[in-house]
Amino acid sequence: MGIMENKKKLGMEFFGVMVIVMVAYSGERSPMLTGLTAGLMYTMAMGISGGHLNPAITIGLMATKKMEAEEGGQYVAAQVLGAFAAFLMADIVLGNEIASAATTGGMLELWQDMAAMTFAGFILMIVWITTLNDNKTGFAMGGFAVGMIYWMLESSGFAAWNPGAHFAQGLWTSIMNTSLTIDLGTFWIFWIFPTVGILLGMVIWDWFEAEEDEKMDVVETEE
Repeated sequence: MGIMENKKKLGMEFFGVMVIVMVAYSGERSPMLTGLTAGLMYTMAMGISGGHLNPAITIGLMATKKMEAEEGGQYVAAQVLGAFAAFLMADIVLGNEIASAATTGGMLELWQDMAAMTFAGFILMIVWITTLNDNKTGFAMGGFAVGMIYWMLESSGFAAWNPGAHFAQGLWTSIMNTSLTIDLGTFWIFWIFPTVGILLGMVIWDWFEAEEDEKMDVVETEE
């Protein structure tokens, strides 16, 4: 990958995450506006960087050897920095008070959060992988579908499923409170379970494609 192409991809990942997070935390939080913004950003990013905009997708691709570790690490860094820049803009420039990053409660809430993050990652991956290699119309439909997922999650009050944004939020509030500490006791949950959902979606999709290829081979052999 050339230097200019690399900068373009990383810039898109940074910008896309920054815009989504900034809209999500600017003024009165609007799930509809956040969903529409996410849809637009994913539509733009799919044709430039592949449209990750979430470390869980990047980590999933690295874990399945579909992305080099070096490139994936750069993507994750760009995503986290984009989210951090968004909180900086929302807090200092726009004057919005940033709440501390979400944590988990008791055992029941913990299991609910795990299930919700896994399911969100799974659905996101199915939508993402079905449109990534499509034409521009496919990118638009995929972006719209991802935007609907954001809208529904925001409306339900469950927004902490992007580990990069969650980590940046915790880091920013820690710095602003001058404590410089992040509760790592639960932060790992927000990284592992969206990624588990992403990996599950990849495995099922690869199995489905393998089944379809096998059927096609049988048909071609019979002909």
